[in-house]
Amino acid sequence: MIEMKKYLKRYREEMPQWLAEYKPGDQVTFKEFMSGRVGYYPGSGTDGTLIKVGNQAQCVHAFLQVDYMVSKEELTEVLSRPREICGYHSIGRVEWTEKDLMPQGEYPLNVNKAPKQSPDSFVKRDVEPYCFMEVMERDSDMGSSWGAERIALAFLFADGIATYYQLFCREYQKAPWLFLLQDHGFGCNYDCFGKGGLLDAIIDGNDCRPQVVICATNTHIWDGYKKVTGVESVRGGMNYHERELFELIERREK
Repeated sequence: MIEMKKYLKRYREEMPQWLAEYKPGDQVTFKEFMSGRVGYYPGSGTDGTLIKVGNQAQCVHAFLQVDYMVSKEELTEVLSRPREICGYHSIGRVEWTEKDLMPQGEYPLNVNKAPKQSPDSFVKRDVEPYCFMEVMERDSDMGSSWGAERIALAFLFADGIATYYQLFCREYQKAPWLFLLQDHGFGCNYDCFGKGGLLDAIIDGNDCRPQVVICATNTHIWDGYKKVTGVESVRGGMNYHERELFELIERREK
């Protein structure tokens, strides 16, 4: 068995130019953030599994974590802890507004599937919406085998399903390269992320499919993906779920 990070190293990505040239105080656009590969994790909470795996493999440099249950203050506190992102330190933060992400505004949903419940019942009304990016640089005592020299971590207070549709399917018309797929219990999801849910219908209806998916064993993978055999699973999240690696194997005819 091979470690997941070692398997993914075969897909290594060169650091995006904007990230390599970033200087503290630079006003990076969200379009620049989206210009290279993106790792996406809806319902991420404060789980760093996607960041850890993608960075150790250096297959992704930009990560977008989306959750409507986590406040900016909570994230800031987590990021300020010594060695929370082990081997990295922050060299700058960029704040974005909704207009920065979607200059044309929201797009109407183009799939004929209603969610199981209304998302309005779940979003915390007392939390101020936010989207910010933290640029992290590798500590000087860490070598290149530890991870990329720099990574960009973006955090968005939003609905992970709607965000996928608005940003990836419509505004930027490119799928995340790496995706962490896990359904959550405890009444936090108005619809599932996995097979048969609203996100599945959006991905299928817009033919906007991530290339690589890290899928929790409690979640049904979408059609068109095959488990990568011989690769060790990873664990993470609130309940330390096991996650397995899947790759896109087909694009179905419409």
